[in-house]
Amino acid sequence: MLCRSKERAEAARDEIVQETKNENVNILLADIGELSQLRKAVESLQSMETKVDCIVSNAGVLLNERKETSEGNEITYAVHLLGGSYLLPTLLYPQLQAAGSGARVVFVTSGGMYRKKFPSWPVAINDQSTEIKGEKIKYDGVDSYCYAKRAQVLLAERWAKERSDVTWVTGHPGWAGTDAVDDAFGDTKKYLEPLRSTWEGAEGLSWLMSTDVKNLQNGEFYLDRKVQKKHIAGPFMTEGSYTKNTEEDVDDMLENLKKACGL
Repeated sequence: MLCRSKERAEAARDEIVQETKNENVNILLADIGELSQLRKAVESLQSMETKVDCIVSNAGVLLNERKETSEGNEITYAVHLLGGSYLLPTLLYPQLQAAGSGARVVFVTSGGMYRKKFPSWPVAINDQSTEIKGEKIKYDGVDSYCYAKRAQVLLAERWAKERSDVTWVTGHPGWAGTDAVDDAFGDTKKYLEPLRSTWEGAEGLSWLMSTDVKNLQNGEFYLDRKVQKKHIAGPFMTEGSYTKNTEEDVDDMLENLKKACGL
């Protein structure tokens, strides 16, 4: 387990060991949004394991106020996209390949991605040095979250083609009652009810991790073990075109992610 909090990681490990009787549960500590920490954690894992069967990119954050990592990246983008979804599986790609045809990466995304397509790079990362129409880019925590979640769907689609020896899927847990939802939505979370339990949210994701890879469609988006639409039609969204990106958009996103990671 790659975790940020030592105390919470150890508590989770103890619970897993108690439930499964499997003592082989190891912890790596890193803030996934801090690229230097993430690289060290990956190096530690690579020194212990030659193969990685599955990566689950589950780290997340939803903020109301703009914050940056120590490396100067807006936190939502850094955690969801730059570190957790791009750099981590890129560094571990050789180990995924070594694991054989069953290797997979699961990006834990959100229904929030239905709200947005991936925007221009400065908007996606909330670059405060860039002005649009003479004004600094305003920060909206929910928008930043949705941009990152849409990006995960785009990554899975593209890497399913370019890195097809590994299976790449995105999974939506549904709206679950978590501390993050409480903090982000407050009293307005009532509009999301009925909320799922944490296990109800995790069950479909657990299936993505453990089912025979033959049951998965590479590059697809899942909820409750089923492939779902990636775009929803509605007012001003004919056939979901409002949230669709071009291949050139994805090319630009990948090039900027590569540069941001110094690769």
